[in-house]
Amino acid sequence: FNVERILKAFMPDAIPESFAELKIPLKVTATDFFGHKLAVLSEGDLHSALAASAAIPAVFRPVMRDGRLLIDGGIYNPVPFDLIEDDADIIIAVDVVGAPTKGGRKYPTSVDLMFGATQLMMQSIIAAKLRQCQPDILVRPAVSKYRVLDFMKIDALMAETADIKDELKREIDKAVETRAKVDTGKRTKQVGGVARKV
Repeated sequence: FNVERILKAFMPDAIPESFAELKIPLKVTATDFFGHKLAVLSEGDLHSALAASAAIPAVFRPVMRDGRLLIDGGIYNPVPFDLIEDDADIIIAVDVVGAPTKGGRKYPTSVDLMFGATQLMMQSIIAAKLRQCQPDILVRPAVSKYRVLDFMKIDALMAETADIKDELKREIDKAVETRAKVDTGKRTKQVGGVARKV
């Protein structure tokens, strides 16, 4: 499938064509297939960057951009919260990788095995990264029963994950409160042996 065409068909009109038109800075990840490294895209054409990030091998065609053959960014960095550590006060990471589920079949199909193996690989990468650094909030919606080509089921997916909203709001309130305390502490200076807020 041509992922660029699919995105153009389903992309909301509100999403601009270039990074420069965005009101909030954005970094999009893809995997540089022949460069063997993560590609972080933050300028130029936005649509091709999103297409590259979603170009899942064996499902969607790779995207050629700036002389590089790009595929799904999740191959190298499934939850790339670490890329904005210096740009955000509070980092919320969302893990939508999921994991293989049993379903009704005794044995998974070859396609399910391939996707399931990829999910396990990505979860291994995420676990290793979380041992090194952690976001302020990590959200893991229950998306395991959905597959790559289930984007037409977006309404059902959103409905099933709606219950995490209240929990997320509480987590954000806690993170904001913690951040405020940290910032207050940083503004406290030692003056003449007495701690004073400035």
